[in-house]
Amino acid sequence: MTEANILVIDDEPGIREGCKRALTPQGYFVDTAEDADQGISKIKTGHFELALIDVMMPGTSGIDLISVIHEHDPDIICIIITGYATVELAVAAIKKGAYDFLTKPFTTDDLNLVINQGLERRRLSLEARRLKNIEAEAQRLMEEKKRLEELDRAKVAFIRLVTHELQAPISAITTYLDLILNNYIPQDQQSEYLQRAQQRAKEQLSLISDLLEFGRLKEIKGKKKAEMVQVDAELSEVIRELEPQAAEKNLRLTADIAPDLPPVYMPADHVKSIWTNLISNAIKYTPPGGKINILLRWESSQITGVVQDTGIGIPADGMDQLFSEFYRARNAKELNIPGTGLGLAIIKQIIEKAEGEIRVESETGKGSTFTFSLPVAGS
Repeated sequence: MTEANILVIDDEPGIREGCKRALTPQGYFVDTAEDADQGISKIKTGHFELALIDVMMPGTSGIDLISVIHEHDPDIICIIITGYATVELAVAAIKKGAYDFLTKPFTTDDLNLVINQGLERRRLSLEARRLKNIEAEAQRLMEEKKRLEELDRAKVAFIRLVTHELQAPISAITTYLDLILNNYIPQDQQSEYLQRAQQRAKEQLSLISDLLEFGRLKEIKGKKKAEMVQVDAELSEVIRELEPQAAEKNLRLTADIAPDLPPVYMPADHVKSIWTNLISNAIKYTPPGGKINILLRWESSQITGVVQDTGIGIPADGMDQLFSEFYRARNAKELNIPGTGLGLAIIKQIIEKAEGEIRVESETGKGSTFTFSLPVAGS
């Protein structure tokens, strides 16, 4: 017979000793308690599969003791010992969590029968829970497997995209150089082809730089150190760097920066990357003579930045994919405007890592407005 620990809680010494003598030869370890307090103490310090509980004891009743026992261990089988079994008592005991009754006087066979049934009930209950946990774990593993398969497909697709994006400029550069080296290009035209090759090489370097930054953002380890950063100071530095590009296209670049802005807590170059990508995109996609307006505000616990342009805008069918890796809007490609398609994906990663958000409003031919928010340090 399977060994089990049984606790007999009864204020009658005869019941306690009788149960112990009857059950010990069956292979059970039997302990006893003469009242509810002693029973609770032994439940908390020991390990029992089943408790025999007298319904009438001084102080706490046997029925009330059931809920106390189950608070400690809900799997303990509780069997009530009573000298006067009634329907009302049975209902009250079952509601409290009792498994069965033993009515005094009872025989050794009666005792063994109810004990065996109670322990079998416990075994089945634990087995059902174990199977349920196995099923839940199997479901979790299946979902994890599905997620890993999706990640693997995404990785393959990403590698394919990267390979294509890296291969195309190199092929073009190789073609230009082959034409020159094999004297297919007249001397007076070679400078033009070398400039084309140089431009493609610069595009390649830009793509590689964006790929490295994007890869760093995806890494779990090796995170850049966060620090207190003034968003307005980073903005002013980026404007100074990009103003010559705006001037070349005769773009009007204005900035409205609120005073006394609090800092944010994140890597400084991440803040600079946000501004650089948004403002350089505005310059790139705004025709000559257009306008770019930059706003920086502090609202409650959020720093809010806005970059608004009068550029070519984004087609409605491209808005959902705008922050995807390598995505470039249809009208940008039609106009042969160079770009890696990673800039917006990078800043979305940066902003979300900082627990901020970014959104965009745009209309084809009328420009775009990018709005991002970052939590104030300590908020």
